[in-house]
Order: sequence, then C-alpha cells, then structure tokens
Amino acid sequence: MAFTFRHAQGKIRRLLAIHMPAADVGASAAWYAEHLGLTILNLSEASAELAVTENGAVLHPKLILTKTASKHRLNYVKNGRNRSMVMMHASNLEGLRDKMAAAGAHVTQPHADQEEDGCGRFFEARDPSGNIVQIQANDGELPLGHTKVEAIFNLEIPVSDVRKSARFYADVLGFQLIREPDDQLAIAKTGPFYKERFGYSDVQEFGFFLFRHEERTALHFEDDAGHVQECLVLQADDIATLHEQLASKGHTADERIDVESGQMSLHIVDPDGNRIKVVPAEKSGLKAKLEEMAGEENIAVGSF
Repeated sequence: MAFTFRHAQGKIRRLLAIHMPAADVGASAAWYAEHLGLTILNLSEASAELAVTENGAVLHPKLILTKTASKHRLNYVKNGRNRSMVMMHASNLEGLRDKMAAAGAHVTQPHADQEEDGCGRFFEARDPSGNIVQIQANDGELPLGHTKVEAIFNLEIPVSDVRKSARFYADVLGFQLIREPDDQLAIAKTGPFYKERFGYSDVQEFGFFLFRHEERTALHFEDDAGHVQECLVLQADDIATLHEQLASKGHTADERIDVESGQMSLHIVDPDGNRIKVVPAEKSGLKAKLEEMAGEENIAVGSF
C-alpha cells in the first residue's frame, strides 16, 4: 500500500493532552510546577491539569495527571535502560538540570551521545509517581533567561510494526510523516511546532516517534474508579467526518458522550492495541453563538 507523505492538512488538528498515571496527584502536580515551571490549571485529589503557559495563554498539549493504584507508567525499557515516552523542551537545559538537582529532584546527567539519542542535548527526570520525562534542547540554540520548560512537544510510542503503525497514524488519522518510515522508525507531526514556537526554520518538526520495540507498552491505564484513561488525547476539527472516514477504512471507533459536558468523543484502538481518545475542537464564541442561532431559526452558518 502506498503512503501519502506530508499531507497538506491532517484530519487531526493537534495533540491536545498527554494523560499520565499518578500515585499521588498533589505531589506530582507540585513537582511539575516547582521543578519544570508548568502552571496548575485544575487540581483535585483524583486529577490535575497542567500546561506550559505564555502570557496567560495555554500552550498545548496539556498534561493531565490521574490518580491510580496501577503500577503502569509512561516509561519503557530498551537495551536495559529506562526510557521516557514524554519529551519536553528547555533552551536552558543545563541551568534547569542543575536547579532541579540542587533541589533534590531525581535527574540524570546531560547527554548527547547515548544510543538512540536524537538531535540536541538531553537529560531525564523522574516524577514522584515514577514517570520519566525527557528534557531536550537543540544544539546551538541560545538559552532563554529562565530555568523552566518551554514546551511539551513530543511523545515516543513503542510499536511492534513501524510501517503498519505509520500507515495508521498517517493514512487513517491524517498525521504528516517527516520521511518515509523504515523498519525501525517513523516520525510524524501535526504542524510546524518549532517554526511557530521558536522561529526555527532548519529543524525537523516532531510530534510522535513511532519506533520498533518488541515489548508492548500500553498507552492507556485504569484509574481508581475502574475507568480506562487514554494517554493520548487528540483534537479533530470535524469529529463526525473523522468517524465516517474511520468506518470507511474498517476501523472501529466508539462514540461516547460525557455526562457533565455533553461532549462527544471517539475512542480508537491503534494496531498495537493502544487506546486513543479524540475530542472535537473548541468553537470560537462567535461561531458557537451563530450555530445556536441557526439551530433556533434555521439560519445557514458559514465556515469561520
């Protein structure tokens, strides 16, 4: 089957949130706020919502922590080394790492030469619940005048068949592929992250690494209420059309309605059995009002 590379416009708008398991939500939320500079948007005993913010604006994806007694974490082991599935960006990499180490956080030494390192410099940090996050900086970039994370921008997904998974994420969900996948690695993105966020025009745009790994690491977990929580939360411009397209390609997507918000979501399973949640894009205030008026008076509403 032929692949279509670098779609002009994907079916998925963006990675909306990364859902992470937490043994102690409060302690984990405080750790991300204190050490990485994330803003706590909502906090309860059962869950927390955090994000990188800039001038009061939330920069997606958000980070959602949910309390669970499950031992599952967003880590995996390869070549005898624990690896992170979540990557964040900090231009002042060494300054952030030194600040965290001085405060007693569990961090590794900065490195740029370990097996499977990509472009740039890295260190890993372990949160109070045992999730490992990787912090990255690009070679040659100037550090900004602070010691905090500037973006949550990448997710590594271990898969059993790279080409099959790339076909699903690109041709079914509409992600853009940076290059033709091989047997070991595929790189997908949803938009020009680096260019829009940092002004870089010569850096590849990342969103997901799909790489071959024999041992399955699930992208979902069960919370203390017995509900399955998808670690990958995507946002689509037109969720109804996406549902139709998935059905036409033979993929099952369960529709669910949130009791409190009334929002419909799709729940999809990828080729490795990972569960993915897709929610609709938020409507602007003007469009929502016009659609409400159209529903009441049968007024046609154009695209905004």
